[in-house]
Amino acid sequence: MKKMILYTLAALIFSGCAQKLPDPEAEKAKAMETEVKASKQITVRHNVQGNSIYIECFIPGISFSPSNAGGQLGKALLYVDGQLYNEYDTAAFVVKDLSSGVHTFTIEIVDKDNKSLGISQKFKANVS
Repeated sequence: MKKMILYTLAALIFSGCAQKLPDPEAEKAKAMETEVKASKQITVRHNVQGNSIYIECFIPGISFSPSNAGGQLGKALLYVDGQLYNEYDTAAFVVKDLSSGVHTFTIEIVDKDNKSLGISQKFKANVS
């Protein structure tokens, strides 16, 4: 009887461990550079993973969504090495397929008519 209880307990323990948990995304990243830059009006956080860069902006008083009435409506213009790369109507975005090397990124916040709001941030990142 004791053996049967022990076997049942062991079976329950091992069956609970049989589930395969998903691999965390952080383990898949090879080389990652993280930096946070803050100015008086904007905080920019970026992560470099391979040849992509993930950029996130925090801007008090600026809203990227017209449905959010809590701030002035704006969008982000992204310049890579001095050339306009794209404009984004979100506070976070991904830039893919960058060439290897050090790149200069400039984020300028503008209104819906592309008039500068006087908010910008410049940073460099090494893309591998």
